[in-house]
Amino acid sequence: MADDRVKGFHASLHLNMGKAHQDLHHPDQARAHYERAAAHLDDLPPGPYADAIRFAVADGLRTTGTPAEGPLTDLISRWCARGDLRALALVLPPYLGDLGTDEDRTRLTTALHMVHAGRRLPRDEQQNLGRALASLVR
Repeated sequence: MADDRVKGFHASLHLNMGKAHQDLHHPDQARAHYERAAAHLDDLPPGPYADAIRFAVADGLRTTGTPAEGPLTDLISRWCARGDLRALALVLPPYLGDLGTDEDRTRLTTALHMVHAGRRLPRDEQQNLGRALASLVR
């Protein structure tokens, strides 16, 4: 629909269509709808609703794409297990809202740099965080 009165609903519509296809075990169609939802996120007014839609779309893209692996996911798992709220508070919002854009990558690397600069992690995690940053900057 080209009507501007409904364009703010497109992200939510495609998000829900993506979830429906995912529930029906149609990952390709689900991913296509999640990608369409991501393309319409800028039509939402800023605020908690837009953030919730963004996180849900990013989750849909993650679950229908290549599974996340590597030093960053390992670190996040360790921080969760240890209850490291400082690291999690900085990193989870950009990680969970990452749609794969350059802007999202900048947000994530900035948060990781902040955790790395704080030097509050155990030595092995500090080193793994350095490796995770290096892999993101490439």
